[in-house]
Amino acid sequence: MTGPRRRLCAAGNADVTSVVVLVVCALVSGLSFLYYGFKILFRTASRGEFERYGMPDVRRLVGLLEVFGGTAVILGIAIAPLGAFAAAGLTALMVLGLVVRVRVRDAPRLMVPAASLGVLNAVLVVLFLAQ
Repeated sequence: MTGPRRRLCAAGNADVTSVVVLVVCALVSGLSFLYYGFKILFRTASRGEFERYGMPDVRRLVGLLEVFGGTAVILGIAIAPLGAFAAAGLTALMVLGLVVRVRVRDAPRLMVPAASLGVLNAVLVVLFLAQ
């Protein structure tokens, strides 16, 4: 492919389909983490959840990591190394979140968001690095 369609994002030389997949995945991930991060920071129910996990002191840290990570994944559309770094960090955060949920014996249905976002961000790491 030649011409302006070849370079749709500043991240590199990718074909149109892979760029569209990257952008859609990055937006889904980034917006999800912005939503969950702000929810953790500002909803009273989140305090109770982190107390139930036995980790009330890390609630703000987790919320901030999710907000900054979500923002960085979205910015990664234009700056691929930033996106890869953020997606890797969010993948690790979701793995740790799953460990906590298993430890407190949560129902599997409560683990679906963390597992899904963990897989999505692992895929994003590969997509960003391929740019």
